[in-house]
Amino acid sequence: MSVSSNNLELQFKALRNAYYSERFPSLATRLDRLRRIRAMLSENEAAWCDALSQDFGYRSADQSSFADITTSIKSVNHALKNLKFWMKAERRTPDLSLRMSGAKTYVEAFPKGVVGIVSPWNFPINLALSPLVSVLAAGNRAFIKPSEATPATSALLEKLIGQYFAADEVSVACGDVDVAQAFVKLPFDHIIYTGGETVAKYIMRDAAENLVPLTLELGGKSPVIVSSSADLKVTAKRVAFGKYFNAGQICIAPDYLLIAPERLDAFLKELQSAVEHTDSSQGSADSVSIVNERHRQRLENLVAEGENKEGRVIKMSGLNQSAYQLTVVVNPADEAGINGAEIFGPVLLIKTIGDLSQQIAYINQSSHPLVIYYFGRSEAEFRRVANETSSGGLVKNDVIFQYANDDLPFGGVGGSGMGKYRGVYGFKEFSNNRAIYKSGFIDVSGFVTPPYSDVFRMVNKLMRKI
Repeated sequence: MSVSSNNLELQFKALRNAYYSERFPSLATRLDRLRRIRAMLSENEAAWCDALSQDFGYRSADQSSFADITTSIKSVNHALKNLKFWMKAERRTPDLSLRMSGAKTYVEAFPKGVVGIVSPWNFPINLALSPLVSVLAAGNRAFIKPSEATPATSALLEKLIGQYFAADEVSVACGDVDVAQAFVKLPFDHIIYTGGETVAKYIMRDAAENLVPLTLELGGKSPVIVSSSADLKVTAKRVAFGKYFNAGQICIAPDYLLIAPERLDAFLKELQSAVEHTDSSQGSADSVSIVNERHRQRLENLVAEGENKEGRVIKMSGLNQSAYQLTVVVNPADEAGINGAEIFGPVLLIKTIGDLSQQIAYINQSSHPLVIYYFGRSEAEFRRVANETSSGGLVKNDVIFQYANDDLPFGGVGGSGMGKYRGVYGFKEFSNNRAIYKSGFIDVSGFVTPPYSDVFRMVNKLMRKI
């Protein structure tokens, strides 16, 4: 059900007024809200999985259970365990002269107010509720705009949020692009958006009107560096997983792979073997469909153009030899769109570049990726990648599982986003980390009030050496 601009404003006003009446929720109140998220997930798991499958055309219930339900519950459990410690004021050391006066300094996290959450379609539960965990842990009120591309899941989210939360605690606004545009123009205290770079630019423009701080979780082209020391069997198996899980519709999925020309055929052989042992083909109980025909056509167009522009296209089928395939595009010409567009599906771009310096240079010629994956045994090479590139995350000899760690920050840099959340990083991201100073028993102001003495001038010089 789509909402009008007037209703959006009424929902927002209710949240804002509730924040004004309770600016600093107690630990007990925050824990209660987090437990209600967990209950909403676990008590309605079958309904969530059914809605997800309906939206995708088909989506494995086991994958939905793991990727959307379990990961979200893990975030709740992590916050429940640690929130008491996150909320404690952090002591800071005053300047020596102030310390001698008895002054005290510390930082305390206060709620920002009302936080807007604009969530995407690829993991529509986790990417709405994982930010919600951080937002509520920090003591805020939340307003969620879920994706219109997954209408059944969005409608269920709206219904269940209404059952487990008061309208002035958490609210949901379903609707199309017009609703989304009106939503991000509201005077939030913070907005977190997960999605594409193009839409993010519009959100930044609209948020600027109200000086709303942003967390942007975008995507980009996350590369896989295959070192000369990499185990190709392990690399192929894990890259195949990254491209089949959720049908590759993941912002942290491997997008393209850099490998030495002489190792290409051996890698392709291992990749085919990995695919053959992956029963995720279309129609199997464990498969996931491309979300809609529009997105499927987009992927097909990227592959077709890559082939037309000198690329070698290889289709790899799983156990059932169905139409659901991992498609590999090798060395298309530079002007092919697949070189620049985030793929976001079961298509892998391969560029035959084997020298690490050249691989790093290739990565650095484009916008900073959300994550860089390195496969190899050399810690020295891994440190070179860390020191000579920039990305939101960096992973050695694996893919995607960095997201399963709630104690790691998640987010991008530059074109892949700004800001970090999850765990304590999410708590701080959605908090006003307030500097607090308490004066001591000596009046320091008298010391720096004219007329200035020789003692003042001496201490002024000494302070530069402390």
